[in-house]
Amino acid sequence: MKAVHAYEAMPIDELYRWFAGEAEPTSPVWSKLCRWIAGTPVLTARLDVLPGRKRQPNLFLAAVRYLDGPTDPGPEFLDWVDGNWSAIEATILARRTQTNEPGRLAVLAPVLASLPQPVALLEIGSSAGLCLLPDRFRYRLPATIADGAAAGPDAPVLDCRHDGDPPASPADLRIALRRGLDQHPLSAADPDDARWLRVLVWPGERDREERLAAALTVAAADPPTILTGSAPDDLPLLLADLPAGATPVVMHSATLAYLARPERDAVVAAVRASGAHWLSFEGPTVVTSLRGRTPPVDGPHFVLALDGEPLAVASPHGRWVRWLPR
Repeated sequence: MKAVHAYEAMPIDELYRWFAGEAEPTSPVWSKLCRWIAGTPVLTARLDVLPGRKRQPNLFLAAVRYLDGPTDPGPEFLDWVDGNWSAIEATILARRTQTNEPGRLAVLAPVLASLPQPVALLEIGSSAGLCLLPDRFRYRLPATIADGAAAGPDAPVLDCRHDGDPPASPADLRIALRRGLDQHPLSAADPDDARWLRVLVWPGERDREERLAAALTVAAADPPTILTGSAPDDLPLLLADLPAGATPVVMHSATLAYLARPERDAVVAAVRASGAHWLSFEGPTVVTSLRGRTPPVDGPHFVLALDGEPLAVASPHGRWVRWLPR
């Protein structure tokens, strides 16, 4: 039986109402537009013809921004979609979401730093590889700012509100190898790829826009290695020829959510069988074994886990983290 994702199965109006709720805390522009789209049958009918997982709301919304379209609901928006549908559809079919949010490193780096050093950092779904550069950023911790081991004096500061104590300081993190795996790798040095990543940021999230621009500059100057492939089939490529003495860590953030449940479970099984540490940062229902294992949280959030054990709940884009008792 074919694995079916919610983007394929859920009615379009429900998808856009769901996304409106996800965006509401930080992007009233997208929330308002999505609720209007959900209640506009002529538009939902058009969006419903998109194939499979291309029905994802954020993909359509990013295409609108990529093509410099309006973002206010109403007749002008409908007219613009009608007049530009061919370009919108072509953009959606050619692109993938691939949000590459460096702010998530504020949550991931303290866990990476808590492992035996140095680390061989291996990422599934790495996009342009911004999350493969945790040692090139600076971090605002509860009482100080910690500089990554390879952070320059002008390195971006990743702000995050910590509730509880992080397991280690990102300043202690040492990277022996950084390597990513992606079906369609992007390049921070490519202007069109960088533009696509920028339009994926939701309107009104100025902090994310500024952070992404700074991270793209860092990555373009010295990009990490990103292999073309997908998990679980190409996981051996990611794990090949690791440096002696390094602690291998397979990491993914907001990646498994784009797979159907059987595909997610297959990736998890392969990572766990690899012998590497497994660091996951996904929505609370995405990883099957983590469902229901963290305290309830109001609003959108992710679960951070190491080797299948939950460590924290956090903002999906790294604005805050609540460390669980250890």
